[in-house]
Amino acid sequence: MEKKHIVVLGGGYAGVHAAKALHKAFKRHQDTVEVTLIDKNRHHILMTELHEVAGNRVPESSVKISFDRIFSGKMVNVVRDTIEDIDFTGQTLTGKTGSSYPYDHLIIATGAETADFNIPGVKEYAYYLWSLDDAVRLRNHIESTVREAARTADPEKRRQKLTFVVAGGGFTGVEMIGELIEWLPILCKENGIDHKKEVRLILAEALGNILSMLGEGPRAKAFANLEKRGVEIRLNNLITQVNPDGFVTRHGDEIKTETLIWTCGIRGTQFCENLPITDGKIGRKLVNEFMQSPDYDNVYVVGDGMWHLEDNRAVLQIVEAAEQTAKTAADSITYAVKSELGLKAKEPKPFKSNFHGYMISIGGTWAVSHTAGIAMTGFFAMALKHLVNIYYQAGVAGVNAAWSYIKHEILEIKNRRSLIGGLAEYKVPSYWTTFLRMYLGVMWLIEGVQKVTSGWLTDTTGSKVYWGSADGVASASQAVVETVASATASATTMATQAVSAATDVVASASQAVVDTLASASQAAGEVAQFAPPLLSKPWGLYTWINDTFVSQAPYLFQLAIVLAEVGIGLALIVGLFTFPAAVVSIALSIMFIIGAMAGKESLWYIAVSIVMLGGAGKAFGLDYWVMPWIKKQWNKTPFAKKTYLYLDEPEFTRKQMERKLGKQ
Repeated sequence: MEKKHIVVLGGGYAGVHAAKALHKAFKRHQDTVEVTLIDKNRHHILMTELHEVAGNRVPESSVKISFDRIFSGKMVNVVRDTIEDIDFTGQTLTGKTGSSYPYDHLIIATGAETADFNIPGVKEYAYYLWSLDDAVRLRNHIESTVREAARTADPEKRRQKLTFVVAGGGFTGVEMIGELIEWLPILCKENGIDHKKEVRLILAEALGNILSMLGEGPRAKAFANLEKRGVEIRLNNLITQVNPDGFVTRHGDEIKTETLIWTCGIRGTQFCENLPITDGKIGRKLVNEFMQSPDYDNVYVVGDGMWHLEDNRAVLQIVEAAEQTAKTAADSITYAVKSELGLKAKEPKPFKSNFHGYMISIGGTWAVSHTAGIAMTGFFAMALKHLVNIYYQAGVAGVNAAWSYIKHEILEIKNRRSLIGGLAEYKVPSYWTTFLRMYLGVMWLIEGVQKVTSGWLTDTTGSKVYWGSADGVASASQAVVETVASATASATTMATQAVSAATDVVASASQAVVDTLASASQAAGEVAQFAPPLLSKPWGLYTWINDTFVSQAPYLFQLAIVLAEVGIGLALIVGLFTFPAAVVSIALSIMFIIGAMAGKESLWYIAVSIVMLGGAGKAFGLDYWVMPWIKKQWNKTPFAKKTYLYLDEPEFTRKQMERKLGKQ
């Protein structure tokens, strides 16, 4: 049977959401269904965060998620090409490369572009903020303009360079002006400019208010916050002409500036508008309640490019609308294809929007929101926005993408521009952690050597870790003793020789620990102590583990603890496998604490081990060479691709790359 070809055109919010939904529906039918996503870029761009790049709050990488990262473990075949024509009759897309892509069902998710409303000069002289290239271009322009202003002696030209105008009081415009509020003082300080006296920030809105989609309460607070922070808000200020050195409003006012940022609205892309299917309005294509074009029942338009009236109002061009329309289209295609293949299929539901609300940041530390009927401002609104973005990232590319967002947006932000200010801004130099890592390793090595010298390897009853019935211990341990006896003898000799030098060096430091060792417990239930314990008796959980598992092979557990402590010590000293060694260090310390076998020194072990999780082995350690190789091999595994547990970007074996290129 010939495969059914489903093509998704566009890798924005709607396209990615549609492709993931189709994968979920057909992942068990890859022999009969093929899903292809076509995009001119190799990354999914987080359009709602572009103002952060333009305002130099985050790097470009923080708003990009590669399609390899999203789809490598999925049945979705990603093709990088620019589609120039669609033959709806022949059901074929033609790319700029000359390649043709046949389809049985097509989802058009080509997004939107900035609307200039045919105002003269906008395209030529204004700066847009609707692509990553736009954001980078704007960021570079602002930096260079401030530097030039610092070298300009003419007061008029200097004033013009230091006047920054954002046209449009919607979400993008307000968020962009918020970035300028925070960034320009930093730039001016670097260039010797008095920000408070010389910089002018203007938010120009053609209507009578800003953030018209918000409720009155949060809108008023946003307005007040902007004015308090020095923004000049000009309402009913329609721009009618843009010139190389400024713009003119309908009232005849002329403002001189070299930086006019245009965020006054969006429309369907020119490509979408030119397609020979029924038009809606402003470059968007008409669809029914299942996102189908009225001209072809196997063609769907979703996201910003579709035009559909719901309760006599056009569906909004926002992220939630993109995702929900994509889901409707994917469900409709799933039903159609499964029905054609004779498979059981759930009948699709017509589109019904379910928007949860809006969150608008004004800089990196303050926001307004109106979500689920609850209005918030300040810290909590900003925290909510971050939580929503983390949820989105986790859904698109797993827990690593969510962690990457937390690092880029909160932990690694400089100049106190994050939700937590500059509390995580300072980074401890890696070479300092080297001494701490080695010291922790020596301490664990001492613990292991002490256990060897105090008979943990020769006491085959396992009484060091189990204090139950002696007969039970003996019978449970006998098989283990016979199996490991010879290996233990040689291991004991080798371990003693290997660590004798280290033992001599730290003998005086370890004497206090040795003196506190207690004798093995008897039937009364007393446990051997390393130091005055934090707990007077073991937790019930530890007792249960001891009676349920340790009692089955106590000597084996006793041997494992010794080898683990020696292994942790050696690994940390040389900086090899530092992360897993630190994890085991934390686990052992917790076990000793809840078993009433360790004092407060184990809390120190835990605290330092947490520091080691941050890659301490790469500083003057073997992990500098070993971990990149392991990471590369891990990222090639199907498991990493299916679970999104990449340790960076996915890698491909030669066979995987051949299959990938063959599909493309």
